[in-house]
Amino acid sequence: MPVLPIRRRPFDALTLRELYQLLALRSRVFVVEQSSPYPDIDGRDPGALHLIATDGTGAVVGCARCLAPDGDAPDAPVSFGRLAVDPSQRATGLGRALVADSLAVLADAWPGRDVVIGAQLYLERFYGGFGFLRDSEIYDDFGIPHIDMRLRR
Repeated sequence: MPVLPIRRRPFDALTLRELYQLLALRSRVFVVEQSSPYPDIDGRDPGALHLIATDGTGAVVGCARCLAPDGDAPDAPVSFGRLAVDPSQRATGLGRALVADSLAVLADAWPGRDVVIGAQLYLERFYGGFGFLRDSEIYDDFGIPHIDMRLRR
């Protein structure tokens, strides 16, 4: 099955339907499927560049958000997160495509900056395939073991 195309949207360019569907996808995956009642609405979506993949019906089935550096330091890292893939699209390469596109977005906008992510522990090997290395001890994030990971550039 070919990987679905990924569109890049700043928050203000998202349609109401796209925003609703991407928030619904994140809720289904992170809150319901993973039983993690975390505060998804964290104030960072308006400043993020959102990556969305839709299926043939127009439904959002994959998403991620790319975040600018925190602060003005010239070596402040960038990040991406809230990467979610609908169960119907898992094992199709969509997750890998979302990571690759996120890394491309960040490299274009902030070349040479490290990328840091908070990753679910079970995905350490997946992100390691992109060059990420563990950068913290295991910690609990709303009931799910996580680690910080860093891609040095």
